[in-house]
Amino acid sequence: MIGQTFRELNPKSFLGQDVRKTTAILLLACLLPALHRYFCSPNMDNSVLIWQGDMNHTLLMFLCAFLLLGLAPAAAVHFFFKESLSDYGLTVEQWRKWLPVTIILFLIIAAAMLYPASQTQAMRSFYPFDKSATDITGFVRLQLFRGLFFYSAWEFFFRGFILFGLKDTLGDLTAICIQTIPSCLWHIGFPAAEIISSIPAGILFGILTIRSKSIFWAFLLHYLIGITLDFFIVFFH
Repeated sequence: MIGQTFRELNPKSFLGQDVRKTTAILLLACLLPALHRYFCSPNMDNSVLIWQGDMNHTLLMFLCAFLLLGLAPAAAVHFFFKESLSDYGLTVEQWRKWLPVTIILFLIIAAAMLYPASQTQAMRSFYPFDKSATDITGFVRLQLFRGLFFYSAWEFFFRGFILFGLKDTLGDLTAICIQTIPSCLWHIGFPAAEIISSIPAGILFGILTIRSKSIFWAFLLHYLIGITLDFFIVFFH
């Protein structure tokens, strides 16, 4: 009886070839954001930074995101799934259509949400990640590193790796919802308004990505939102 039970628990008995990719994506969707959040995020009270030297902890956070949320899933796609990265949204198509859509969405969000949020004490005490970036030079450097290493990896992981990796098996809507879950949970410890807003934001970015067949427009929209919020906080007291 016990032997039979353990044989039934054998992963090979329920992990068929057709679901191994889905299983790997779902497990990495849990593991990689958790590793980044708890080992590379200086704003976590119980975070264990991977080193405690003089290096700027914000830059460390961005570089770790590029490694864990960018390079690691990209390696999984290329070496284990044997698929093209272009199938995971690393392409830009129909820019004449999607650039105006992205700009309009950004302007609506900026007017309705970003400026009001930037005037709250919760947001002002939390952002920007690097509190020393209060002059133009420091601000521009922060945002360049943020876009190059953080937002690029973020959008590839959630809207590329997870969303495109699951949509053919689970359907567009389910894949959009699934990628929103770890994206939201990563924000635990952030201001409450941002945690809640990360849910509709994740759905919006997911829809934009599915419709455009590219992660670029979600990246651009997310990046513009982040820069603008920091800009209002730093330069509009």
